[in-house]
Amino acid sequence: MTVLYLDIETSAKTANEGMVIAIGVMSGEEPEVRFSDSFAEERRALEWLKEKLENCDLLVTWFGTGFDVPFLLGRAIIHGVDLTKLTEVPMLDLYEWSRAKLLLSSYSLDSVVRFLGISGGKGFKEFHGSDIQALFKLAERGDLESRRLIVEHCREDVRVLKLVHDKLKPILERSGWGSSRRT
Repeated sequence: MTVLYLDIETSAKTANEGMVIAIGVMSGEEPEVRFSDSFAEERRALEWLKEKLENCDLLVTWFGTGFDVPFLLGRAIIHGVDLTKLTEVPMLDLYEWSRAKLLLSSYSLDSVVRFLGISGGKGFKEFHGSDIQALFKLAERGDLESRRLIVEHCREDVRVLKLVHDKLKPILERSGWGSSRRT
């Protein structure tokens, strides 16, 4: 079974006000990230994602049902890119699973990583997802360090998403959330 881990970074919280500025995926050992800072680059990134989804049997996200997938679909419609595979492939939203199965004070990816005791998690980060919009404004003006930080943030989120999935896999499989359930 081919599992694809997915995370995106955006320039705004809604698809009608912003664009996808980074798409991160992982199906092997290393995450891949596509950065986009223009309308044309965003279209190419969405087409790249479409290719990555072709052999996907399970999509794993963090709040993908509430943010990533709706944002991607909205932007794909604007560009005329067919991302219906996002609605067809079984998806495991680990944020939704955590909210349903764990009683925690916070369900941010950082908080769940700490709760699960995952080493090599996100503790090194100097900023959070909410800082992405400000970094993007700098990247648009040619600030290569801001662009690098956005890409690294997305890459790290995808890498950590896989670590969370690996940690939870035994209970997910025993409880029926492993591969055939769309959450």
